[in-house]
Amino acid sequence: MNRTVLMAALAGLALLSTIANSLYTAVSDDASREAAVIIFVVTASGLSLFGIGTAFRGLVAGGVANLVFSRKTAIK
Repeated sequence: MNRTVLMAALAGLALLSTIANSLYTAVSDDASREAAVIIFVVTASGLSLFGIGTAFRGLVAGGVANLVFSRKTAIK
């Protein structure tokens, strides 16, 4: 096994707890849970459409989801 691959695998394993803690913190708030999950899924997809990167698309998708879900709860 190549040392570069081994180091990348170890770095990925070291970051798992950080990612898990960040995701837990993001979804702990009931009001914005859905928007946080949508941001995470869109950004983690790695799919770039029309030259627009996933980070920007994740922010836009999360903002739209937050608006939709906040209006849905305000109507109730």
